Amino acid sequence: MIFFFDRSIGTGIPKALREYLKPPGIDVEYHQHWFDLAEQDDVWLPQIGAWNWLVIGQDYSYHERPTELHAIKTYKVGAFYLWGAEEPKWETLRVFAKAYDKIIRAAEISIKPFAYSVDRRGRLQEIYL
Repeated sequence: MIFFFDRSIGTGIPKALREYLKPPGIDVEYHQHWFDLAEQDDVWLPQIGAWNWLVIGQDYSYHERPTELHAIKTYKVGAFYLWGAEEPKWETLRVFAKAYDKIIRAAEISIKPFAYSVDRRGRLQEIYL
C-alpha cells in the first residue's frame, strides 16, 4: 500500500515517515517528489489513481470541486483528509499516528473511489461522493 501525501501536508512529515519512522505495511511518497508544486489537482489525481496509490492530505475539498471530483471518480482515487491544516505539523503527525490503523483498515475494505475525513482524535468519517 502506498500513501501519497499531497502538497498540503508539505514534505517534513512524509520524509520523516519514509526515512526514519517507516510505518509497517506502507510505502510513503509525496507530491513534491513526483510533481511540480503548482501542478493542478485534476492533473495529479488521475495519475495517483492510475498508480493505485492513496491520497493523504489536508485539502478538505477535493470532492467539492467538479474537476477534482470527476478525477477521483473516474480514476478511482482513495483519499483521507487529515485534521489540522492550520495546526503545527507535529499535531498533523499525531493525528496521522492515532488514525493509522483505522486508515489501513478503511483502505483495505473500502471500494474506490472513496474519501474519509480524519478528526483530531483520529476517528474516520466517510464522505459521500
